[in-house]
Amino acid sequence: MSARIYGSGERIAVYEVDDTQLAVGSTLGGPKGAMLIKASGAIEKFYASDVGETVMAGVSVQFWDGPTGAERVKIDGKFSIYPECQQYDYRIEDGVRVVETLFVLNRYGCGNRVDPLTGYLIVEIRNDSGETHEFDSMVGAFLRGTTLRDVRAVYDAKRRAVVAWNASAPKVARAIGCSKAPTSFEVTDDHGAMNRAHFVGRLSGRVSTELSEPIALFHHHLRLAPHTRRRLAFTLVASADGARAARRAYDTAPDAAIAHEQTKRHYRAVLEEAVVVTPDSNVNRGVLWAKANMLRTQLCAPTGWCFVNDPTRSNNSVGRDTASFAVGCDYVMPAFSRESLRWYLRNAQSSGKIVEYYDVRNGEAEDYGLNVNDDTPLVILAVAHHFLVTGDVGFVRESYAAVKRSADYLLSQRDERGLVWCTSTGTGMQGIVGWRNIIDDYRISGASTEVNAECYAAFVAMASMANTLGKKSDARRYELEAAALRQAINRHLLDPDTGLYYLNIDVDGRPRSNVTSDMLFPVFLGVADHDTAARIISRLSVPPFWTEAGIRTVPRDDLEYSPTRSWGLLGGVWVGMNFIFALAAARFNSGFMAYALGASFQHYSRDPGRNNTVPGQFSEWLHGETLTNQGMMLSPWYPPRYVWSAIEGAAGLDPRGRTPACNPRLAPNWKWLGVRNLHFRGRSLSWFIARLPEPTLYANFEFATEYALQTYTHDVTPLLRLSEDVTEIALRRGRDLVIFVGNTAERTVTAPLRFNRALPGRYHVRYFTSMLGEWIHRKNLDGREVGRGFAIDIDALGFSIIELQRLKT
Repeated sequence: MSARIYGSGERIAVYEVDDTQLAVGSTLGGPKGAMLIKASGAIEKFYASDVGETVMAGVSVQFWDGPTGAERVKIDGKFSIYPECQQYDYRIEDGVRVVETLFVLNRYGCGNRVDPLTGYLIVEIRNDSGETHEFDSMVGAFLRGTTLRDVRAVYDAKRRAVVAWNASAPKVARAIGCSKAPTSFEVTDDHGAMNRAHFVGRLSGRVSTELSEPIALFHHHLRLAPHTRRRLAFTLVASADGARAARRAYDTAPDAAIAHEQTKRHYRAVLEEAVVVTPDSNVNRGVLWAKANMLRTQLCAPTGWCFVNDPTRSNNSVGRDTASFAVGCDYVMPAFSRESLRWYLRNAQSSGKIVEYYDVRNGEAEDYGLNVNDDTPLVILAVAHHFLVTGDVGFVRESYAAVKRSADYLLSQRDERGLVWCTSTGTGMQGIVGWRNIIDDYRISGASTEVNAECYAAFVAMASMANTLGKKSDARRYELEAAALRQAINRHLLDPDTGLYYLNIDVDGRPRSNVTSDMLFPVFLGVADHDTAARIISRLSVPPFWTEAGIRTVPRDDLEYSPTRSWGLLGGVWVGMNFIFALAAARFNSGFMAYALGASFQHYSRDPGRNNTVPGQFSEWLHGETLTNQGMMLSPWYPPRYVWSAIEGAAGLDPRGRTPACNPRLAPNWKWLGVRNLHFRGRSLSWFIARLPEPTLYANFEFATEYALQTYTHDVTPLLRLSEDVTEIALRRGRDLVIFVGNTAERTVTAPLRFNRALPGRYHVRYFTSMLGEWIHRKNLDGREVGRGFAIDIDALGFSIIELQRLKT
């Protein structure tokens, strides 16, 4: 059963799913950790990233009938998954419903102000019946989490909270408390108290000492008169600085309702950045939820702003992942991109090589002993991309010495053919130089096409950054080195028999002709010429590569194909490669581009219980046959890659050059596409393209483009008020307006177009609808008449454009 969701996709929305249809719940996060939710709606993990441990677990609520003590079963349950929280709505008695809301406090962006790890469980009980009901509720929390079995705890009556720490690590502390004083409480090892058929009665009020598996229990007796409600708000905090700091965090935590509103406001602000709209609501939703996923995973660790490659299961930040994150995050939260890259630049090896990963708690790093890796060129590319999008010359100036040392180190690792050469004869992580580096008993070293393509792009980026800083001799040198490497790749790594690139030339000197999704790298990084790139996209578009959830790493008819071996890297669906395919294929096969973006994201909400996915959440890799998720539940570097692909692939933005280019790639069945509120070099850009019938681009910027261009100056979309089944963009030029309205439904809709304020003057009005396929002129209208709005008929997946030209008085 698929999760239920409605609307055009780019607005904040909610997935709804029955409580029997999830295999696991949402991963929610803040700058100091994360909360993982179970399929039952309980908290599975409350994970403190500064500690690197789950410090509390199993937090859940249960009810019993007050008069009889009989257990109340949760009936007709439904989960609602929002960008910032997850809610669980169920019935415990006729006319009595409960709504549990779980979220992690996340109210500030990347900056100096950071909250301690703070989570909330809000329990609201509503008696909509005409009778009085009494219940006993119990909230329990497993205080040890995954720490050692030496937890010590006290009950703090002033705070109505249990505070706990580890005897062997007293700095590892946590607390859980309630907004209302409990009727009774206990810290015990009676784990069965929470799921008994008959209520256990009042708790002892004691804190048992030196328990190996202590749980905190909070009991409330609730009496609800007809048509009333009660609310209990539980606050969870964690600290890496001991019990006193945990108490301080608890004291400074905002009230649950305020915390929820502040967190929602922060998410809303982020989700309104870089809005992408297409006729496919799955693509629109993919961009929206990608931004939410990015915000959930951003951490402020002791080493600085970062993210870990597997939230709640890893403490490591990976170089390639950070670079991939940055290129999409540049369009949404550029400050985080900059800060996350800084650690790698400041902690590069003396040679200039970027490390593979580091522990975010202490900075301890690993590079697997390889002489070259993909992390090094990718970080160079990320620094350059950040400048292209933000125009932050200061960051280029700050980073230049480090990236120059990295680039020069890569140049020093070329062989006699001019190819960047990895000398490793090992296997697995010690023998694979690129992104698929966890394949067991496997080697991709020597001259890897993937890594050489990345190095080529890195040298091009170095030339651009050198030019920006006025370092002309450096710029010329890197331009020549880039050209030489591209020539060497196309001479030595291009198979003359097939016209496709080798996977690599192995350290044994033999070329490997394996056809894998890795062939995308020379396409989107600019190594392949037009014909070779088109040939690669065609080869990767054949059925053995594809599933309804996206592209396999290796085709199904390959001798090495396995749907699961080595984490799916020899035939599973690594969902992030769909987004690279979409980016690379956009100019050759826009239909497949649209399919890759839409189908891959939709899969997350298609039968999540069977597929082991969470609607709206980017999981890692899928079984190559059954398409069930086999990897992490939230892969942090996939969401920004999706945003990057949507903006620079489908929406056609090319940030290179003094004047950016914009050439959107309309799929054959797309009549329109748009972007709004994309911050770019100090400006907010918006544009849309529509078939009139020839594609025409409207924008508030003078882009370089292959399309007919109508240039406006300001985005005034907030002037409009429309229903949620359509999407809209409004631009202004002087006193004239153009209004775009797009339909994502596969049926004709009639949308009311209203204005939030009256328009002055009189207007000449003409409109174009994809239904009619021509411009229609209306009589001149007074601004007050225009302000009253229009009813617009829009065909399935179609659009309407209204031009309002103000008449001179």
